[in-house]
Amino acid sequence: MAKQTKYANKLVRSGWDYLRRQGFLSFATALVIFIAVVLGTTLMISQGAISFMSEKIKDKIDVSVYFNEQVSKDKILEIRERVAQLPEVKNVDFISSEEAYDAFVKNHEGDTYAQSLEAIGGNPFLPSLVIQTKDPLKYETVSDYFRTDEFKDMVYDINDYRRGFAIERLSSLSSGMERLGIILTVFLSLIAIIVTYNTLRLSIYSRKNEIEIMRLVGAKNSFVRGPFMVQGALCGFFAAVLSFVFFLVIFFVFRSGLESIFMGFNPFNYFISNWWLIFLLQIVIGVGLGLISSFFAVRRYLKD
Repeated sequence: MAKQTKYANKLVRSGWDYLRRQGFLSFATALVIFIAVVLGTTLMISQGAISFMSEKIKDKIDVSVYFNEQVSKDKILEIRERVAQLPEVKNVDFISSEEAYDAFVKNHEGDTYAQSLEAIGGNPFLPSLVIQTKDPLKYETVSDYFRTDEFKDMVYDINDYRRGFAIERLSSLSSGMERLGIILTVFLSLIAIIVTYNTLRLSIYSRKNEIEIMRLVGAKNSFVRGPFMVQGALCGFFAAVLSFVFFLVIFFVFRSGLESIFMGFNPFNYFISNWWLIFLLQIVIGVGLGLISSFFAVRRYLKD
Protein backbone atom coordinates (compact mmCIF):
# COMPACT_ATOMS: atom_id res chain seq x y z
CA MET A 1 0.00 0.00 0.00
CA ALA A 2 2.80 2.38 0.94
CA LYS A 3 4.58 1.55 -2.32
CA GLN A 4 1.46 2.34 -4.36
CA THR A 5 0.98 5.62 -2.51
CA LYS A 6 4.60 6.58 -3.14
CA TYR A 7 4.18 5.69 -6.83
CA ALA A 8 1.01 7.80 -7.10
CA ASN A 9 2.69 10.76 -5.36
CA LYS A 10 5.60 10.54 -7.79
CA LEU A 11 3.24 10.61 -10.78
CA VAL A 12 1.39 13.65 -9.39
CA ARG A 13 4.64 15.52 -8.71
CA SER A 14 5.91 14.71 -12.19
CA GLY A 15 2.63 15.81 -13.75
CA TRP A 16 2.72 19.08 -11.83
CA ASP A 17 6.32 19.63 -12.93
CA TYR A 18 5.35 19.06 -16.57
CA LEU A 19 2.48 21.53 -16.18
CA ARG A 20 4.71 24.17 -14.62
CA ARG A 21 7.48 23.86 -17.20
CA GLN A 22 5.04 24.07 -20.11
CA GLY A 23 3.60 27.29 -18.68
CA PHE A 24 2.24 29.03 -21.77
CA LEU A 25 1.12 25.85 -23.53
CA SER A 26 -0.56 24.62 -20.36
CA PHE A 27 -2.34 27.96 -20.00
CA ALA A 28 -3.55 27.80 -23.62
CA THR A 29 -4.81 24.26 -23.06
CA ALA A 30 -6.63 25.22 -19.86
CA LEU A 31 -8.16 28.24 -21.62
CA VAL A 32 -9.65 26.14 -24.41
CA ILE A 33 -10.99 23.61 -21.91
CA PHE A 34 -12.35 26.55 -19.89
CA ILE A 35 -14.41 27.71 -22.88
CA ALA A 36 -15.83 24.21 -23.30
CA VAL A 37 -16.68 24.04 -19.59
CA VAL A 38 -18.35 27.46 -19.74
CA LEU A 39 -20.51 26.34 -22.64
CA GLY A 40 -21.49 23.12 -20.88
CA THR A 41 -22.35 25.04 -17.71
CA THR A 42 -24.36 27.58 -19.70
CA LEU A 43 -26.35 24.74 -21.23
CA MET A 44 -27.22 23.39 -17.79
CA ILE A 45 -28.23 26.78 -16.38
CA SER A 46 -30.19 27.59 -19.55
CA GLN A 47 -32.21 24.43 -19.04
CA GLY A 48 -33.00 25.60 -15.51
CA ALA A 49 -34.07 29.00 -16.84
CA ILE A 50 -36.21 27.47 -19.59
CA SER A 51 -37.91 25.13 -17.11
CA PHE A 52 -38.64 28.06 -14.79
CA MET A 53 -40.02 30.26 -17.57
CA SER A 54 -42.00 27.37 -19.03
CA GLU A 55 -43.75 26.76 -15.73
CA LYS A 56 -44.41 30.47 -15.32
CA ILE A 57 -45.86 30.78 -18.80
CA LYS A 58 -47.91 27.62 -18.37
CA ASP A 59 -49.44 29.07 -15.19
CA LYS A 60 -50.59 32.06 -17.23
CA ILE A 61 -52.06 30.03 -20.05
CA ASP A 62 -55.79 29.66 -19.55
CA VAL A 63 -59.10 29.47 -21.37
CA SER A 64 -61.51 32.37 -20.81
CA VAL A 65 -65.16 31.54 -21.42
CA TYR A 66 -67.46 34.59 -21.66
CA PHE A 67 -71.17 34.19 -21.00
CA ASN A 68 -74.08 36.20 -22.35
CA GLU A 69 -75.61 38.85 -20.11
CA GLN A 70 -78.84 36.90 -19.58
CA VAL A 71 -77.02 33.95 -18.01
CA SER A 72 -77.40 34.23 -14.24
CA LYS A 73 -74.53 34.12 -11.78
CA ASP A 74 -75.98 31.00 -10.12
CA LYS A 75 -76.05 29.19 -13.46
CA ILE A 76 -72.43 30.12 -14.19
CA LEU A 77 -71.36 28.96 -10.72
CA GLU A 78 -73.16 25.69 -11.34
CA ILE A 79 -71.26 25.28 -14.61
CA ARG A 80 -68.07 26.15 -12.77
CA GLU A 81 -68.59 23.25 -10.36
CA ARG A 82 -69.11 20.87 -13.27
CA VAL A 83 -66.04 22.09 -15.11
CA ALA A 84 -63.92 21.78 -11.97
CA GLN A 85 -64.67 18.05 -11.97
CA LEU A 86 -63.13 17.52 -15.39
CA PRO A 87 -59.89 15.51 -15.14
CA GLU A 88 -58.01 18.00 -17.33
CA VAL A 89 -58.89 21.03 -15.20
CA LYS A 90 -56.54 22.41 -12.57
CA ASN A 91 -58.41 25.52 -11.46
CA VAL A 92 -61.56 27.48 -12.36
CA ASP A 93 -62.19 31.11 -11.35
CA PHE A 94 -65.43 33.00 -11.79
CA ILE A 95 -65.01 36.64 -12.83
CA SER A 96 -68.16 38.73 -12.61
CA SER A 97 -68.72 41.65 -14.94
CA GLU A 98 -68.21 44.05 -12.01
CA GLU A 99 -64.90 42.43 -11.07
CA ALA A 100 -63.75 42.57 -14.69
CA TYR A 101 -64.69 46.26 -14.85
CA ASP A 102 -62.82 47.11 -11.62
CA ALA A 103 -59.72 45.17 -12.72
CA PHE A 104 -59.67 46.98 -16.06
CA VAL A 105 -59.96 50.39 -14.43
CA LYS A 106 -57.18 49.57 -11.98
CA ASN A 107 -54.82 48.28 -14.68
CA HIS A 108 -55.47 51.16 -17.08
CA GLU A 109 -55.87 54.03 -14.67
CA GLY A 110 -55.18 57.35 -16.41
CA ASP A 111 -54.57 55.97 -19.92
CA THR A 112 -56.61 56.23 -23.10
CA TYR A 113 -58.34 52.89 -22.49
CA ALA A 114 -59.79 54.15 -19.23
CA GLN A 115 -61.00 57.31 -20.97
CA SER A 116 -62.67 55.24 -23.68
CA LEU A 117 -64.40 53.17 -21.02
CA GLU A 118 -65.72 56.31 -19.35
CA ALA A 119 -67.03 57.51 -22.71
CA ILE A 120 -69.07 54.34 -23.07
CA GLY A 121 -70.91 55.17 -19.87
CA GLY A 122 -71.60 51.59 -18.82
CA ASN A 123 -70.07 48.21 -18.08
CA PRO A 124 -69.29 46.41 -21.34
CA PHE A 125 -67.67 43.42 -19.66
CA LEU A 126 -69.29 40.00 -19.54
CA PRO A 127 -69.09 37.43 -16.73
CA SER A 128 -66.57 34.73 -17.43
CA LEU A 129 -64.86 31.58 -16.24
CA VAL A 130 -61.06 31.53 -16.34
CA ILE A 131 -59.91 27.93 -16.58
CA GLN A 132 -56.42 26.51 -16.11
CA THR A 133 -55.63 22.95 -17.15
CA LYS A 134 -53.19 20.58 -15.49
CA ASP A 135 -51.49 20.14 -18.85
CA PRO A 136 -51.56 23.28 -21.04
CA LEU A 137 -51.80 21.06 -24.10
CA LYS A 138 -55.30 20.11 -22.90
CA TYR A 139 -56.66 23.62 -23.41
CA GLU A 140 -58.38 22.49 -26.62
CA THR A 141 -60.30 19.79 -24.74
CA VAL A 142 -61.78 22.42 -22.44
CA SER A 143 -62.61 24.71 -25.36
CA ASP A 144 -64.41 21.89 -27.17
CA TYR A 145 -66.39 21.18 -23.99
CA PHE A 146 -68.00 24.64 -24.23
CA ARG A 147 -68.59 24.39 -27.96
CA THR A 148 -71.26 21.72 -27.58
CA ASP A 149 -74.95 22.41 -28.19
CA GLU A 150 -75.59 22.60 -24.45
CA PHE A 151 -73.72 25.93 -24.18
CA LYS A 152 -74.57 27.33 -27.60
CA ASP A 153 -77.06 29.87 -26.24
CA MET A 154 -75.10 30.69 -23.10
CA VAL A 155 -71.52 31.21 -24.27
CA TYR A 156 -70.70 34.46 -26.02
CA ASP A 157 -67.03 33.78 -26.78
CA ILE A 158 -64.15 31.44 -25.92
CA ASN A 159 -60.80 33.19 -25.80
CA ASP A 160 -58.28 30.47 -26.60
CA TYR A 161 -56.86 31.43 -29.98
CA ARG A 162 -53.44 32.37 -28.59
CA ARG A 163 -52.99 29.40 -26.31
CA GLY A 164 -51.89 26.89 -28.90
CA PHE A 165 -49.49 29.36 -30.49
CA ALA A 166 -47.86 30.18 -27.14
CA ILE A 167 -47.46 26.52 -26.22
CA GLU A 168 -46.00 25.60 -29.60
CA ARG A 169 -43.54 28.51 -29.53
CA LEU A 170 -42.48 27.65 -26.00
CA SER A 171 -41.88 24.01 -26.87
CA SER A 172 -40.03 24.96 -30.05
CA LEU A 173 -37.81 27.45 -28.20
CA SER A 174 -36.93 24.95 -25.50
CA SER A 175 -36.06 22.19 -27.97
CA GLY A 176 -34.11 24.54 -30.23
CA MET A 177 -31.97 25.94 -27.43
CA GLU A 178 -31.26 22.48 -26.09
CA ARG A 179 -30.14 21.18 -29.50
CA LEU A 180 -28.01 24.25 -30.17
CA GLY A 181 -26.38 24.01 -26.75
CA ILE A 182 -25.55 20.34 -27.19
CA ILE A 183 -24.11 20.90 -30.67
CA LEU A 184 -21.95 23.82 -29.50
CA THR A 185 -20.76 21.91 -26.43
CA VAL A 186 -19.78 18.85 -28.48
CA PHE A 187 -18.09 20.99 -31.14
CA LEU A 188 -16.09 23.02 -28.64
CA SER A 189 -15.21 19.88 -26.67
CA LEU A 190 -13.72 18.37 -29.82
CA ILE A 191 -11.67 21.54 -30.34
CA ALA A 192 -10.52 21.37 -26.71
CA ILE A 193 -9.48 17.74 -27.16
CA ILE A 194 -7.53 18.58 -30.34
CA VAL A 195 -5.73 21.54 -28.74
CA THR A 196 -4.94 19.60 -25.58
CA TYR A 197 -3.80 16.63 -27.66
CA ASN A 198 -1.35 18.73 -29.68
CA THR A 199 -0.12 20.61 -26.61
CA LEU A 200 0.73 17.35 -24.89
CA ARG A 201 2.36 16.04 -28.06
CA LEU A 202 4.71 19.04 -27.91
CA SER A 203 5.35 18.34 -24.24
CA ILE A 204 6.10 14.69 -25.02
CA TYR A 205 8.41 15.65 -27.88
CA SER A 206 10.38 18.02 -25.63
CA ARG A 207 11.03 15.07 -23.30
CA LYS A 208 11.77 12.61 -26.07
CA ASN A 209 15.26 11.74 -24.89
CA GLU A 210 14.14 11.46 -21.28
CA ILE A 211 11.28 9.13 -22.18
CA GLU A 212 13.55 6.99 -24.40
CA ILE A 213 15.92 6.52 -21.47
CA MET A 214 13.01 5.55 -19.22
CA ARG A 215 11.87 2.96 -21.71
CA LEU A 216 15.40 1.59 -22.15
CA VAL A 217 15.75 0.98 -18.41
CA GLY A 218 12.44 -0.92 -18.44
CA ALA A 219 9.89 1.69 -17.34
CA LYS A 220 6.33 0.55 -17.93
CA ASN A 221 4.05 2.42 -20.28
CA SER A 222 1.86 3.36 -17.32
CA PHE A 223 4.81 5.10 -15.68
CA VAL A 224 5.58 7.02 -18.87
CA ARG A 225 1.92 7.87 -19.48
CA GLY A 226 1.05 8.80 -15.88
CA PRO A 227 2.62 12.29 -15.59
CA PHE A 228 1.06 13.43 -18.88
CA MET A 229 -2.35 12.17 -17.77
CA VAL A 230 -1.91 14.16 -14.55
CA GLN A 231 -0.88 17.22 -16.56
CA GLY A 232 -4.01 17.01 -18.71
CA ALA A 233 -6.22 16.42 -15.66
CA LEU A 234 -4.71 19.43 -13.88
CA CYS A 235 -5.37 21.64 -16.91
CA GLY A 236 -8.99 20.49 -16.85
CA PHE A 237 -9.28 20.96 -13.08
CA PHE A 238 -7.96 24.54 -13.18
CA ALA A 239 -10.30 25.28 -16.11
CA ALA A 240 -13.25 23.97 -14.06
CA VAL A 241 -12.31 26.05 -10.99
CA LEU A 242 -11.88 29.16 -13.14
CA SER A 243 -15.24 28.52 -14.76
CA PHE A 244 -16.93 28.17 -11.36
CA VAL A 245 -15.48 31.48 -10.16
CA PHE A 246 -16.35 33.14 -13.48
CA PHE A 247 -20.05 32.23 -13.23
CA LEU A 248 -20.20 33.11 -9.54
CA VAL A 249 -18.87 36.62 -10.17
CA ILE A 250 -20.93 37.25 -13.33
CA PHE A 251 -24.21 36.10 -11.77
CA PHE A 252 -23.57 38.08 -8.58
CA VAL A 253 -22.71 41.33 -10.37
CA PHE A 254 -25.55 41.14 -12.91
CA ARG A 255 -28.14 39.28 -10.82
CA SER A 256 -30.79 42.05 -10.97
CA GLY A 257 -30.54 42.60 -14.71
CA LEU A 258 -30.52 38.89 -15.49
CA GLU A 259 -33.57 38.31 -13.29
CA SER A 260 -35.56 40.89 -15.24
CA ILE A 261 -34.45 39.40 -18.55
CA PHE A 262 -35.42 35.85 -17.56
CA MET A 263 -38.91 36.69 -16.25
CA GLY A 264 -38.04 36.41 -12.58
CA PHE A 265 -35.54 33.56 -12.88
CA ASN A 266 -32.52 34.44 -10.74
CA PRO A 267 -29.38 32.74 -12.12
CA PHE A 268 -27.38 33.63 -9.00
CA ASN A 269 -29.87 31.93 -6.66
CA TYR A 270 -30.05 28.94 -8.99
CA PHE A 271 -26.25 28.77 -9.08
CA ILE A 272 -25.95 28.91 -5.29
CA SER A 273 -28.72 26.34 -4.78
CA ASN A 274 -27.11 23.89 -7.20
CA TRP A 275 -23.47 24.83 -6.77
CA TRP A 276 -22.27 21.31 -5.96
CA LEU A 277 -24.01 19.83 -9.00
CA ILE A 278 -22.71 22.60 -11.26
CA PHE A 279 -19.17 22.28 -9.92
CA LEU A 280 -19.32 18.50 -10.34
CA LEU A 281 -20.41 18.96 -13.95
CA GLN A 282 -17.56 21.40 -14.56
CA ILE A 283 -15.03 19.01 -13.00
CA VAL A 284 -16.32 16.11 -15.10
CA ILE A 285 -16.14 18.13 -18.33
CA GLY A 286 -12.78 19.76 -17.57
CA VAL A 287 -10.89 16.80 -16.16
CA GLY A 288 -12.56 14.45 -18.63
CA LEU A 289 -11.40 16.49 -21.64
CA GLY A 290 -7.89 16.70 -20.18
CA LEU A 291 -7.66 12.97 -19.51
CA ILE A 292 -9.07 11.95 -22.90
CA SER A 293 -6.66 14.22 -24.75
CA SER A 294 -3.69 13.08 -22.68
CA PHE A 295 -4.52 9.42 -23.10
CA PHE A 296 -4.63 9.55 -26.90
CA ALA A 297 -1.59 11.79 -27.18
CA VAL A 298 0.61 9.50 -25.09
CA ARG A 299 -0.94 6.35 -26.60
CA ARG A 300 0.07 7.42 -30.09
CA TYR A 301 3.60 8.25 -28.96
CA LEU A 302 4.06 4.94 -27.18
CA LYS A 303 2.87 3.15 -30.32
CA ASP A 304 5.37 5.11 -32.40
